[in-house]
Amino acid sequence: MNMPPTSTLRPLGAFERIIDLYISRNPVQFSLAVELASPISPGRLRRALFELQALHPLLTARIDRGDDRPTFRRDHAPIPVNHVWESDWQTEAAAEQTRPIDPEGSPLVRATLITDAGPTRASSVVLTFSHQISDGRGALLAVHDLVALLAGRTRRARTVPDAQEDHVQLLPSAETPAVGLSADEEAPRPAAVRPFDAASPTIDVAELDDVTTGRLRAAARANDSTVQGVLCAAAALELLAGSPQEQVRINVPIDLRPLLGLDDAVVNRFVATTVMLSANAEDDLWSLARRASMQLRSARERAAESIAILASLPPGDAAAAEAAMLTATAADLEISNLGVSADEGSGVLSIWGPTMTTQVRGERILGVLTQGGRLRLTLTTHEQIGTLVAGIVRRVTSAV
Repeated sequence: MNMPPTSTLRPLGAFERIIDLYISRNPVQFSLAVELASPISPGRLRRALFELQALHPLLTARIDRGDDRPTFRRDHAPIPVNHVWESDWQTEAAAEQTRPIDPEGSPLVRATLITDAGPTRASSVVLTFSHQISDGRGALLAVHDLVALLAGRTRRARTVPDAQEDHVQLLPSAETPAVGLSADEEAPRPAAVRPFDAASPTIDVAELDDVTTGRLRAAARANDSTVQGVLCAAAALELLAGSPQEQVRINVPIDLRPLLGLDDAVVNRFVATTVMLSANAEDDLWSLARRASMQLRSARERAAESIAILASLPPGDAAAAEAAMLTATAADLEISNLGVSADEGSGVLSIWGPTMTTQVRGERILGVLTQGGRLRLTLTTHEQIGTLVAGIVRRVTSAV
């Protein structure tokens, strides 16, 4: 049977192009895991994924690098499903980091179905996305839609989402600014690449129960802070404890959807900022949380400038893109907080992630997601795990 021809979706935006050039040398893909309340078969999952691709155009995309400007092309290959038994989502999410997704293949997303061999035949699904087509919030939308489709509900189809640079005019102060360092700020040493060797990372997880999560949100508001600010503060205190370093750098992706007033979509809609925290004997978690929250608020106010900077970068080749990305990712920790997950109905027990590696030496990426009233933490790293996640939970629980 002849397959329909491929068609053009749109050219990659400036930021997507930087990501794609970096990925041409260093795989970057991430996963979300959803534990389901009832079992599903591989055939049922494949049908739901086929319907999911019809809702979100970039889930059908491959990247054509043959022209002067890389382009998303629509392909018609289904999302592949790997079915495994008697495993767990942490093992499979870690394994996903050992198998790069081919950027010129199609699609740039894949799924793993985990079936429990016990009497319940419980199911979990790990969805893995190459970073050119989506960020974590977009992936979470895909998970929500997949769960709805598995339950027989219909979901709204989306048009091809624009690149984020096309919306920069919606923000104030969209001019490209002069970029410099403040008088007391030192330029970070660029990160270094960890050559890809297909080694499996380690994943560590923890969660706050619904009561503690509610107290955390209330206490953050009462202390002129945010949950993200509290997490940055707890992580900084944990990293500084017993360490000779005096300052912690934390990368934080900022979701542009609410700032741009855009509908949700499976696409990249973020800029990253760096929260810098140091502590003295008088500082406690709340003083650092206020400092972190103030820096995050300032970064959101400068979102237009950040987009303009990204759009103005001339990523002539993979080496230039790699250098730009390594400068931007020089940090002790990244905290990717997807916020509060919408109500997915009774079919979901839990959602975890994102789990991700970017082939940066020494990186630690903490995925955060509040779902079902519980705040969940997922740390992915090739370094020693240590007590970072447990320490963050301990400090937050004690503070609230």
